[in-house]
Amino acid sequence: MALVMGIDLGTSSTKTVLMDEAGNLVAAANAGYPLLTPQAGWVEQNPNDWWKAVCDTIRQVVDKIPSVQDIKGISLSGQMNGAVFVDSVGVPLRPAILWLDGRSQRECDIANERAGDLLRERALHVLNPINMLAKVLWIREHETDCYTEAHQVLIPKDWIRLKLTGEFASDVSDASVTGALDLYTRDWSGEILDALEVRRNLFPKVVESPTIVGAITKDVAEETGLAAGTPVCAGGGDMACMAVGGGVIKPGVVNVGIGTAGHVLTFAEDISDAMFNQLWPMCHAVPGRYFWLGCSYTGGGSLTWFRDQFGESFEDLTTQAESVPVGSEGLFFMPWFQGSATPHPDAHARAGWIGLSLHHTKAHMIRALMEGVVFDLRHSLECFKRLKLPIDEIRIGEGGAKSALWRGIQADVFGSDVRVMETRDASALGATIIAGVGVGVFESFESACERAIVLGETVKRDTDRVAQYEKCYQRYSRLYPSLKEWFRRV
Repeated sequence: MALVMGIDLGTSSTKTVLMDEAGNLVAAANAGYPLLTPQAGWVEQNPNDWWKAVCDTIRQVVDKIPSVQDIKGISLSGQMNGAVFVDSVGVPLRPAILWLDGRSQRECDIANERAGDLLRERALHVLNPINMLAKVLWIREHETDCYTEAHQVLIPKDWIRLKLTGEFASDVSDASVTGALDLYTRDWSGEILDALEVRRNLFPKVVESPTIVGAITKDVAEETGLAAGTPVCAGGGDMACMAVGGGVIKPGVVNVGIGTAGHVLTFAEDISDAMFNQLWPMCHAVPGRYFWLGCSYTGGGSLTWFRDQFGESFEDLTTQAESVPVGSEGLFFMPWFQGSATPHPDAHARAGWIGLSLHHTKAHMIRALMEGVVFDLRHSLECFKRLKLPIDEIRIGEGGAKSALWRGIQADVFGSDVRVMETRDASALGATIIAGVGVGVFESFESACERAIVLGETVKRDTDRVAQYEKCYQRYSRLYPSLKEWFRRV
Protein backbone atom coordinates (compact mmCIF):
# COMPACT_ATOMS: atom_id res chain seq x y z
CA MET A 1 0.00 0.00 0.00
CA ALA A 2 1.48 3.35 -1.06
CA LEU A 3 1.26 6.20 1.46
CA VAL A 4 2.09 9.89 1.23
CA MET A 5 2.81 12.29 4.09
CA GLY A 6 1.85 15.94 4.47
CA ILE A 7 3.39 18.20 7.11
CA ASP A 8 1.53 21.45 7.78
CA LEU A 9 3.62 23.95 9.76
CA GLY A 10 0.95 26.29 11.12
CA THR A 11 1.24 29.44 13.18
CA SER A 12 0.13 27.75 16.39
CA SER A 13 0.80 24.08 15.71
CA THR A 14 2.12 21.48 13.28
CA LYS A 15 -0.12 18.76 11.90
CA THR A 16 1.32 15.71 10.17
CA VAL A 17 -0.95 13.36 8.21
CA LEU A 18 -0.64 10.16 6.21
CA MET A 19 -2.92 9.34 3.28
CA ASP A 20 -3.15 6.18 1.22
CA GLU A 21 -3.38 5.91 -2.57
CA ALA A 22 -7.18 5.72 -2.38
CA GLY A 23 -7.29 9.15 -0.71
CA ASN A 24 -8.10 7.86 2.79
CA LEU A 25 -6.63 9.46 5.89
CA VAL A 26 -4.53 6.80 7.64
CA ALA A 27 -3.03 8.69 10.58
CA ALA A 28 -2.69 12.21 11.95
CA ALA A 29 -0.90 13.96 14.81
CA ASN A 30 -0.71 17.51 16.09
CA ALA A 31 1.74 19.42 18.31
CA GLY A 32 1.73 23.07 19.35
CA TYR A 33 4.27 25.76 20.18
CA PRO A 34 4.16 29.32 21.57
CA LEU A 35 4.28 32.72 19.94
CA LEU A 36 6.92 35.15 21.19
CA THR A 37 6.07 38.86 21.47
CA PRO A 38 9.24 40.59 22.71
CA GLN A 39 7.79 44.05 21.94
CA ALA A 40 4.42 45.46 20.97
CA GLY A 41 3.82 44.63 17.31
CA TRP A 42 6.63 42.06 17.17
CA VAL A 43 5.70 38.40 16.65
CA GLU A 44 8.37 35.70 16.55
CA GLN A 45 8.86 31.96 17.04
CA ASN A 46 11.78 29.70 17.82
CA PRO A 47 12.39 27.49 14.75
CA ASN A 48 13.66 24.73 17.04
CA ASP A 49 10.15 24.57 18.54
CA TRP A 50 8.83 23.87 15.03
CA TRP A 51 11.40 21.14 14.49
CA LYS A 52 10.53 19.42 17.76
CA ALA A 53 6.83 19.48 16.81
CA VAL A 54 7.59 18.11 13.34
CA CYS A 55 9.68 15.26 14.75
CA ASP A 56 7.10 14.47 17.44
CA THR A 57 4.21 14.32 15.00
CA ILE A 58 6.14 12.27 12.43
CA ARG A 59 7.03 9.70 15.09
CA GLN A 60 3.39 9.51 16.18
CA VAL A 61 2.07 8.79 12.69
CA VAL A 62 4.78 6.36 11.61
CA ASP A 63 4.12 4.35 14.77
CA LYS A 64 0.62 3.69 13.41
CA ILE A 65 1.67 1.97 10.19
CA PRO A 66 3.28 -1.45 9.57
CA SER A 67 6.24 -0.18 7.54
CA VAL A 68 7.77 3.24 6.84
CA GLN A 69 8.82 1.85 3.46
CA ASP A 70 5.17 2.32 2.44
CA ILE A 71 5.69 6.11 2.60
CA LYS A 72 6.58 7.00 -0.99
CA GLY A 73 6.79 10.76 -0.65
CA ILE A 74 6.54 13.75 1.69
CA SER A 75 5.50 17.33 1.11
CA LEU A 76 5.04 20.40 3.27
CA SER A 77 2.58 23.20 3.81
CA GLY A 78 3.37 26.14 6.01
CA GLN A 79 2.61 29.56 7.40
CA MET A 80 3.62 32.07 4.77
CA ASN A 81 5.83 35.14 4.93
CA GLY A 82 7.89 34.27 7.97
CA ALA A 83 11.64 34.91 7.75
CA VAL A 84 14.28 32.51 9.07
CA PHE A 85 17.80 33.91 8.69
CA VAL A 86 20.30 31.03 8.63
CA ASP A 87 24.02 30.40 8.31
CA SER A 88 25.61 28.19 5.64
CA VAL A 89 24.54 24.97 7.36
CA GLY A 90 21.02 26.14 8.11
CA VAL A 91 21.34 27.13 11.76
CA PRO A 92 19.01 30.06 12.57
CA LEU A 93 20.83 33.26 13.51
CA ARG A 94 17.87 34.66 15.45
CA PRO A 95 14.19 33.81 16.16
CA ALA A 96 11.98 33.68 13.09
CA ILE A 97 9.96 36.81 12.37
CA LEU A 98 6.37 35.79 11.57
CA TRP A 99 3.79 37.00 9.10
CA LEU A 100 1.87 38.70 11.93
CA ASP A 101 4.84 40.92 12.78
CA GLY A 102 4.27 44.62 12.14
CA ARG A 103 7.62 46.23 12.97
CA SER A 104 8.71 47.03 9.40
CA GLN A 105 6.21 49.69 8.31
CA ARG A 106 8.88 52.37 7.93
CA GLU A 107 10.99 50.10 5.73
CA CYS A 108 7.89 49.35 3.64
CA ASP A 109 7.15 53.04 3.15
CA ILE A 110 10.69 53.66 1.92
CA ALA A 111 10.66 50.61 -0.36
CA ASN A 112 7.32 51.54 -1.90
CA GLU A 113 8.63 55.03 -2.60
CA ARG A 114 11.84 53.70 -4.19
CA ALA A 115 10.50 50.69 -6.08
CA GLY A 116 6.71 50.99 -6.02
CA ASP A 117 6.34 50.74 -9.80
CA LEU A 118 8.48 47.60 -9.96
CA LEU A 119 6.61 46.03 -7.06
CA ARG A 120 3.35 46.63 -8.88
CA GLU A 121 4.59 45.47 -12.28
CA ARG A 122 6.46 42.33 -11.20
CA ALA A 123 5.30 41.30 -7.69
CA LEU A 124 1.79 42.74 -8.23
CA HIS A 125 2.00 44.00 -4.69
CA VAL A 126 2.46 46.97 -2.39
CA LEU A 127 5.05 46.02 0.20
CA ASN A 128 3.52 45.56 3.66
CA PRO A 129 4.96 44.45 7.01
CA ILE A 130 3.44 41.01 6.46
CA ASN A 131 5.76 40.33 3.49
CA MET A 132 9.04 38.49 3.96
CA LEU A 133 10.94 41.09 1.93
CA ALA A 134 9.88 43.75 4.46
CA LYS A 135 11.46 41.68 7.23
CA VAL A 136 14.68 41.41 5.22
CA LEU A 137 14.78 45.20 4.89
CA TRP A 138 14.17 45.62 8.63
CA ILE A 139 16.95 43.19 9.54
CA ARG A 140 19.35 44.96 7.18
CA GLU A 141 18.56 48.27 8.86
CA HIS A 142 18.41 47.23 12.51
CA GLU A 143 20.40 43.98 12.86
CA THR A 144 23.24 44.53 10.43
CA ASP A 145 25.37 41.66 11.72
CA CYS A 146 22.53 39.19 11.17
CA TYR A 147 22.00 40.44 7.62
CA THR A 148 25.72 40.26 6.84
CA GLU A 149 26.18 36.80 8.36
CA ALA A 150 23.04 35.28 6.83
CA HIS A 151 23.73 32.71 4.13
CA GLN A 152 20.06 32.74 3.13
CA VAL A 153 16.63 33.75 4.39
CA LEU A 154 14.02 31.01 4.33
CA ILE A 155 10.25 30.82 4.63
CA PRO A 156 9.33 28.68 7.68
CA LYS A 157 8.33 25.46 5.90
CA ASP A 158 11.42 25.77 3.66
CA TRP A 159 13.58 25.71 6.77
CA ILE A 160 11.83 22.52 7.90
CA ARG A 161 12.45 20.96 4.48
CA LEU A 162 16.11 22.00 4.76
CA LYS A 163 16.25 20.17 8.09
CA LEU A 164 14.70 17.08 6.51
CA THR A 165 16.88 16.96 3.40
CA GLY A 166 19.86 19.30 3.74
CA GLU A 167 18.73 21.13 0.58
CA PHE A 168 18.06 24.87 0.27
CA ALA A 169 14.97 25.65 -1.86
CA SER A 170 11.65 27.46 -1.98
CA ASP A 171 8.49 26.91 -3.99
CA VAL A 172 6.69 29.39 -6.22
CA SER A 173 3.49 29.59 -4.15
CA ASP A 174 5.16 30.53 -0.87
CA ALA A 175 7.60 32.84 -2.64
CA SER A 176 4.85 34.63 -4.58
CA VAL A 177 3.67 36.69 -1.60
CA THR A 178 7.08 37.67 -0.26
CA GLY A 179 7.22 40.84 -2.37
CA ALA A 180 10.43 39.60 -4.04
CA LEU A 181 9.03 37.20 -6.67
CA ASP A 182 8.19 38.05 -10.28
CA LEU A 183 4.78 36.39 -10.61
CA TYR A 184 5.01 36.22 -14.39
CA THR A 185 8.39 34.47 -14.58
CA ARG A 186 7.76 32.56 -11.31
CA ASP A 187 11.27 33.39 -10.09
CA TRP A 188 12.90 35.99 -7.84
CA SER A 189 12.83 39.48 -9.35
CA GLY A 190 16.36 40.73 -9.82
CA GLU A 191 14.91 44.12 -10.72
CA ILE A 192 13.14 44.51 -7.37
CA LEU A 193 16.08 43.22 -5.35
CA ASP A 194 18.57 45.43 -7.17
CA ALA A 195 16.35 48.50 -6.78
CA LEU A 196 16.21 47.90 -3.02
CA GLU A 197 19.89 46.91 -2.84
CA VAL A 198 19.11 43.46 -1.44
CA ARG A 199 21.62 40.77 -2.41
CA ARG A 200 20.11 38.15 -4.70
CA ASN A 201 22.00 35.20 -3.22
CA LEU A 202 20.11 35.69 0.04
CA PHE A 203 17.22 33.77 -1.53
CA PRO A 204 17.20 30.03 -2.39
CA LYS A 205 16.34 28.52 -5.75
CA VAL A 206 12.62 28.46 -6.60
CA VAL A 207 10.82 25.40 -7.98
CA GLU A 208 7.23 24.32 -8.68
CA SER A 209 5.39 22.74 -5.75
CA PRO A 210 5.40 19.03 -6.82
CA THR A 211 9.15 19.09 -7.58
CA ILE A 212 11.24 16.59 -5.61
CA VAL A 213 13.98 18.70 -4.04
CA GLY A 214 15.69 16.17 -1.79
CA ALA A 215 15.36 13.09 0.37
CA ILE A 216 15.24 12.23 4.07
CA THR A 217 18.78 12.14 5.43
CA LYS A 218 20.18 9.33 7.55
CA ASP A 219 20.29 11.53 10.67
CA VAL A 220 16.68 12.61 10.23
CA ALA A 221 15.63 9.01 9.67
CA GLU A 222 17.11 8.10 13.04
CA GLU A 223 15.43 11.09 14.71
CA THR A 224 11.95 10.60 13.21
CA GLY A 225 11.58 6.95 12.28
CA LEU A 226 11.23 7.73 8.57
CA ALA A 227 13.16 5.76 5.97
CA ALA A 228 16.33 7.43 4.72
CA GLY A 229 16.04 8.33 1.07
CA THR A 230 12.29 9.02 1.13
CA PRO A 231 11.65 11.74 -1.51
CA VAL A 232 10.59 15.18 -0.26
CA CYS A 233 8.68 17.54 -2.56
CA ALA A 234 8.80 21.31 -2.41
CA GLY A 235 5.22 21.73 -1.18
CA GLY A 236 3.53 25.09 -0.86
CA GLY A 237 2.38 27.94 1.29
CA ASP A 238 -0.60 27.07 3.46
CA MET A 239 -3.00 29.00 1.23
CA ALA A 240 -1.79 27.22 -1.92
CA CYS A 241 -2.05 23.87 -0.16
CA MET A 242 -5.50 24.87 1.08
CA ALA A 243 -6.47 25.61 -2.52
CA VAL A 244 -5.45 22.08 -3.46
CA GLY A 245 -7.04 20.51 -0.37
CA GLY A 246 -10.22 22.48 -1.02
CA GLY A 247 -10.46 21.46 -4.67
CA VAL A 248 -9.78 24.97 -5.95
CA ILE A 249 -7.98 23.61 -9.00
CA LYS A 250 -10.53 24.70 -11.59
CA PRO A 251 -12.68 27.79 -12.24
CA GLY A 252 -15.86 28.31 -10.23
CA VAL A 253 -14.87 26.72 -6.92
CA VAL A 254 -14.35 29.14 -4.02
CA ASN A 255 -12.89 28.06 -0.69
CA VAL A 256 -13.58 30.00 2.51
CA GLY A 257 -11.86 29.18 5.77
CA ILE A 258 -11.96 30.75 9.21
CA GLY A 259 -8.89 29.61 11.11
CA THR A 260 -6.45 31.85 12.98
CA ALA A 261 -6.74 34.00 9.88
CA GLY A 262 -9.71 34.01 7.54
CA HIS A 263 -9.27 33.44 3.83
CA VAL A 264 -11.22 33.33 0.57
CA LEU A 265 -9.58 31.92 -2.55
CA THR A 266 -10.44 30.99 -6.11
CA PHE A 267 -8.66 29.57 -9.17
CA ALA A 268 -7.19 31.67 -12.01
CA GLU A 269 -5.61 30.68 -15.30
CA ASP A 270 -3.55 33.86 -15.18
CA ILE A 271 -3.24 37.05 -13.14
CA SER A 272 -2.96 40.81 -13.53
CA ASP A 273 -2.90 43.97 -11.44
CA ALA A 274 -6.68 44.41 -11.80
CA MET A 275 -7.17 44.03 -8.03
CA PHE A 276 -3.90 45.66 -7.10
CA ASN A 277 -3.57 46.17 -3.34
CA GLN A 278 -6.98 44.60 -2.73
CA LEU A 279 -6.53 40.88 -3.39
CA TRP A 280 -3.33 38.86 -3.42
CA PRO A 281 -2.56 37.10 -6.72
CA MET A 282 -0.51 33.97 -6.01
CA CYS A 283 1.24 31.22 -7.90
CA HIS A 284 -0.74 27.99 -7.52
CA ALA A 285 0.73 24.69 -6.38
CA VAL A 286 -0.58 23.41 -9.72
CA PRO A 287 2.36 24.21 -12.02
CA GLY A 288 1.82 27.22 -14.26
CA ARG A 289 -1.48 28.22 -12.65
CA TYR A 290 -2.54 30.93 -10.19
CA PHE A 291 -5.19 31.77 -7.63
CA TRP A 292 -6.57 34.89 -5.99
CA LEU A 293 -6.44 35.21 -2.22
CA GLY A 294 -8.51 37.48 0.00
CA CYS A 295 -7.65 37.60 3.67
CA SER A 296 -8.73 38.69 7.14
CA TYR A 297 -5.58 38.42 9.26
CA THR A 298 -7.21 37.61 12.59
CA GLY A 299 -10.58 36.24 11.49
CA GLY A 300 -10.89 33.18 13.73
CA GLY A 301 -8.21 34.61 15.97
CA SER A 302 -10.74 37.25 17.03
CA LEU A 303 -13.02 34.66 18.63
CA THR A 304 -10.00 32.91 20.16
CA TRP A 305 -8.96 36.23 21.74
CA PHE A 306 -12.47 36.69 23.15
CA ARG A 307 -12.45 33.16 24.57
CA ASP A 308 -9.05 33.66 26.17
CA GLN A 309 -10.13 36.92 27.82
CA PHE A 310 -13.40 35.58 29.25
CA GLY A 311 -12.43 31.96 29.91
CA GLU A 312 -15.36 30.27 28.20
CA SER A 313 -15.44 27.50 25.62
CA PHE A 314 -16.22 28.15 21.96
CA GLU A 315 -19.41 26.13 22.43
CA ASP A 316 -20.59 28.35 25.30
CA LEU A 317 -19.78 31.50 23.36
CA THR A 318 -21.68 30.46 20.26
CA THR A 319 -24.63 29.27 22.35
CA GLN A 320 -24.90 32.75 23.84
CA ALA A 321 -24.65 34.32 20.38
CA GLU A 322 -27.56 32.24 19.12
CA SER A 323 -29.92 34.20 21.38
CA VAL A 324 -29.19 37.44 19.51
CA PRO A 325 -31.07 38.42 16.33
CA VAL A 326 -29.50 38.87 12.90
CA GLY A 327 -27.41 42.04 12.78
CA SER A 328 -26.78 42.07 16.54
CA GLU A 329 -29.25 44.95 16.92
CA GLY A 330 -26.98 47.53 15.33
CA LEU A 331 -23.69 46.37 16.86
CA PHE A 332 -20.71 45.85 14.52
CA PHE A 333 -17.28 44.34 15.05
CA MET A 334 -14.12 45.05 13.06
CA PRO A 335 -11.74 42.02 13.21
CA TRP A 336 -8.52 43.96 12.63
CA PHE A 337 -6.36 43.06 15.63
CA GLN A 338 -3.21 43.05 13.47
CA GLY A 339 -4.42 45.42 10.76
CA SER A 340 -6.88 45.06 7.91
CA ALA A 341 -6.24 43.10 4.71
CA THR A 342 -8.77 42.70 1.85
CA PRO A 343 -9.71 45.09 0.30
CA HIS A 344 -8.02 47.78 2.43
CA PRO A 345 -4.55 46.60 3.53
CA ASP A 346 -3.65 48.83 6.45
CA ALA A 347 -1.27 47.93 9.25
CA HIS A 348 -2.66 50.82 11.32
CA ALA A 349 -6.25 49.50 11.43
CA ARG A 350 -7.39 47.98 14.70
CA ALA A 351 -10.20 45.81 16.00
CA GLY A 352 -13.19 46.96 17.98
CA TRP A 353 -16.95 47.11 18.39
CA ILE A 354 -18.92 50.10 17.21
CA GLY A 355 -22.54 50.89 17.96
CA LEU A 356 -22.59 49.74 21.60
CA SER A 357 -25.53 50.85 23.72
CA LEU A 358 -26.72 50.00 27.22
CA HIS A 359 -29.08 47.50 25.63
CA HIS A 360 -26.25 45.34 24.28
CA THR A 361 -24.93 42.33 26.19
CA LYS A 362 -21.93 40.06 25.95
CA ALA A 363 -24.02 37.79 23.71
CA HIS A 364 -24.46 40.70 21.29
CA MET A 365 -20.70 41.25 21.28
CA ILE A 366 -20.06 37.59 20.43
CA ARG A 367 -22.56 37.49 17.59
CA ALA A 368 -21.36 40.83 16.22
CA LEU A 369 -17.82 39.43 16.27
CA MET A 370 -18.85 36.34 14.30
CA GLU A 371 -20.79 38.45 11.82
CA GLY A 372 -17.96 40.97 11.46
CA VAL A 373 -15.48 38.25 10.48
CA VAL A 374 -17.82 37.04 7.72
CA PHE A 375 -18.54 40.59 6.52
CA ASP A 376 -14.78 41.07 6.24
CA LEU A 377 -14.47 37.90 4.14
CA ARG A 378 -17.35 38.89 1.88
CA HIS A 379 -15.18 41.75 0.60
CA SER A 380 -13.14 39.11 -1.23
CA LEU A 381 -16.19 37.66 -2.98
CA GLU A 382 -17.09 41.13 -4.17
CA CYS A 383 -13.59 41.49 -5.60
CA PHE A 384 -13.98 38.16 -7.44
CA LYS A 385 -17.21 39.44 -8.95
CA ARG A 386 -15.50 42.59 -10.18
CA LEU A 387 -12.90 40.35 -11.84
CA LYS A 388 -15.81 38.48 -13.48
CA LEU A 389 -14.60 35.19 -12.00
CA PRO A 390 -17.28 32.49 -11.77
CA ILE A 391 -18.59 31.56 -8.31
CA ASP A 392 -20.38 28.27 -8.83
CA GLU A 393 -19.74 26.63 -5.46
CA ILE A 394 -18.57 27.96 -2.10
CA ARG A 395 -16.88 25.42 0.16
CA ILE A 396 -16.27 26.31 3.81
CA GLY A 397 -13.84 24.74 6.27
CA GLU A 398 -11.57 25.13 9.30
CA GLY A 399 -12.85 26.30 12.69
CA GLY A 400 -15.55 28.50 11.22
CA ALA A 401 -17.26 25.42 9.79
CA LYS A 402 -17.53 23.66 13.15
CA SER A 403 -20.23 25.97 14.50
CA ALA A 404 -23.73 25.63 13.07
CA LEU A 405 -24.29 29.31 13.78
CA TRP A 406 -21.15 30.41 11.94
CA ARG A 407 -21.97 28.11 9.02
CA GLY A 408 -25.37 29.73 8.71
CA ILE A 409 -23.99 33.25 9.00
CA GLN A 410 -21.62 32.49 6.11
CA ALA A 411 -24.41 31.22 3.86
CA ASP A 412 -26.61 34.21 4.63
CA VAL A 413 -23.93 36.91 4.41
CA PHE A 414 -22.56 35.45 1.18
CA GLY A 415 -26.10 35.09 -0.15
CA SER A 416 -25.30 31.59 -1.35
CA ASP A 417 -25.67 27.99 -0.25
CA VAL A 418 -22.34 26.71 1.09
CA ARG A 419 -20.86 23.21 1.14
CA VAL A 420 -19.08 22.08 4.29
CA MET A 421 -15.74 20.32 3.88
CA GLU A 422 -15.42 17.22 6.05
CA THR A 423 -11.64 17.62 6.20
CA ARG A 424 -10.92 20.45 8.61
CA ASP A 425 -7.22 20.81 7.78
CA ALA A 426 -7.27 21.39 4.03
CA SER A 427 -3.65 22.62 4.08
CA ALA A 428 -2.32 19.31 5.39
CA LEU A 429 -4.54 17.46 2.92
CA GLY A 430 -3.23 19.66 0.09
CA ALA A 431 0.36 18.89 1.10
CA THR A 432 -0.28 15.14 0.90
CA ILE A 433 -1.87 15.55 -2.54
CA ILE A 434 1.17 17.53 -3.73
CA ALA A 435 3.44 14.76 -2.43
CA GLY A 436 1.36 12.12 -4.18
CA VAL A 437 1.44 13.98 -7.50
CA GLY A 438 5.14 14.72 -7.13
CA VAL A 439 6.19 11.10 -6.63
CA GLY A 440 3.60 9.59 -8.98
CA VAL A 441 1.25 7.97 -6.46
CA PHE A 442 -1.48 10.13 -8.04
CA GLU A 443 -1.50 10.68 -11.79
CA SER A 444 -2.86 14.22 -11.54
CA PHE A 445 -4.19 16.87 -9.16
CA GLU A 446 -7.68 16.27 -10.55
CA SER A 447 -7.71 12.54 -9.80
CA ALA A 448 -6.15 13.06 -6.38
CA CYS A 449 -8.74 15.67 -5.37
CA GLU A 450 -11.57 13.43 -6.55
CA ARG A 451 -10.31 10.67 -4.25
CA ALA A 452 -9.27 12.67 -1.22
CA ILE A 453 -11.72 15.54 -0.79
CA VAL A 454 -14.85 14.67 1.16
CA LEU A 455 -17.73 17.14 1.15
CA GLY A 456 -20.41 17.18 3.82
CA GLU A 457 -23.71 18.97 4.27
CA THR A 458 -24.98 21.84 2.18
CA VAL A 459 -26.03 24.80 4.32
CA LYS A 460 -28.93 26.60 2.68
CA ARG A 461 -29.18 30.37 2.70
CA ASP A 462 -32.31 31.90 4.19
CA THR A 463 -33.92 34.52 1.94
CA ASP A 464 -35.09 36.77 4.77
CA ARG A 465 -31.74 36.68 6.57
CA VAL A 466 -29.90 37.29 3.30
CA ALA A 467 -31.88 40.51 2.83
CA GLN A 468 -31.20 41.63 6.41
CA TYR A 469 -27.50 40.88 6.15
CA GLU A 470 -27.25 42.73 2.84
CA LYS A 471 -28.24 45.94 4.64
CA CYS A 472 -25.79 45.18 7.45
CA TYR A 473 -22.96 44.48 5.01
CA GLN A 474 -23.49 47.78 3.24
CA ARG A 475 -23.18 49.59 6.60
CA TYR A 476 -20.14 47.51 7.56
CA SER A 477 -18.44 48.37 4.25
CA ARG A 478 -18.46 52.06 5.18
CA LEU A 479 -16.65 51.58 8.50
CA TYR A 480 -13.05 51.38 7.26
CA PRO A 481 -13.27 54.38 4.89
CA SER A 482 -14.77 56.41 7.74
CA LEU A 483 -12.07 55.38 10.23
CA LYS A 484 -9.00 55.28 7.97
CA GLU A 485 -7.60 58.67 8.95
CA TRP A 486 -8.37 58.12 12.62
CA PHE A 487 -6.38 54.86 12.58
CA ARG A 488 -3.41 56.63 11.01
CA ARG A 489 -3.42 59.49 13.50
CA VAL A 490 -3.59 57.14 16.47
